[in-house]
Amino acid sequence: MAEDGKPLQGEREIFQSAKIYKAETICARSNAQSGEYALVLLSRKLELVTKHHKPGLTLDLCCATGGHLFDLGDRIRPAIGIDFSEPFIAKAIDDAAEKDESGIAFAVGNAKLLPLPGESISTLYCLSSLYVIPNVEDVFSEVARVLKVGGHAILDLGNSRSLNAYCSRHYPDIARQHLLTTKQMHQSLSKAGLNIVEWRAFQILPLWTDRPRWLWPLLHPGWKKILKTRIAGKMLDEWISNLPLLRSLAFRHIVVCEKQPQEGMS
Repeated sequence: MAEDGKPLQGEREIFQSAKIYKAETICARSNAQSGEYALVLLSRKLELVTKHHKPGLTLDLCCATGGHLFDLGDRIRPAIGIDFSEPFIAKAIDDAAEKDESGIAFAVGNAKLLPLPGESISTLYCLSSLYVIPNVEDVFSEVARVLKVGGHAILDLGNSRSLNAYCSRHYPDIARQHLLTTKQMHQSLSKAGLNIVEWRAFQILPLWTDRPRWLWPLLHPGWKKILKTRIAGKMLDEWISNLPLLRSLAFRHIVVCEKQPQEGMS
């Protein structure tokens, strides 16, 4: 939000799409034992957050109602959650008080203009949000600004050259997606001063859609059951999506980055 209270460029569209999502249901809770592919995937994302967590202040960017912070628990304290939605943050604050959570704060803020000083965050993660933000490269720059040198960012990005992206166009009632190719992801993160240290791909198939009908053999719900099967600690979907010939076609890319020192700094 700009100083005059008006939405920043591209922000109005995000506010409008947010009417689709309710505070009571916006934030799924992880459950690795669930039969739902989406919850197994969420557990895998949070495993990556825990793996790459660094001591210091953690930021859940676009935190919605804070469910991921609650799931991660004391492992990532102290922490702060920031989201543009006042109703989401209000519920997060209420839930934290009800759970008697300590070491967590919540604030309303724009992902492109965070209410945080530079180099104040050791670990930052953003799940299932960046692909609905226009000009997401601006968010990468802001992430780099608030991260400490050597800090880690775990970012959930969407691929424009994926079957999921194609199928999403047949659902006009969902939030409009703003996606990047895998090449653009590499280039934009590097330009922001974020060095990639791990990259995991998921969702070679959409696993949620039934449109368009002519793609039904690839959209059958039975694929969820097959692809969520764990083999050596990873879902079959993850093994397949990270094959060299298929990686650039998978929809979801969890990219772990480390902030690099500016040139000329020791």
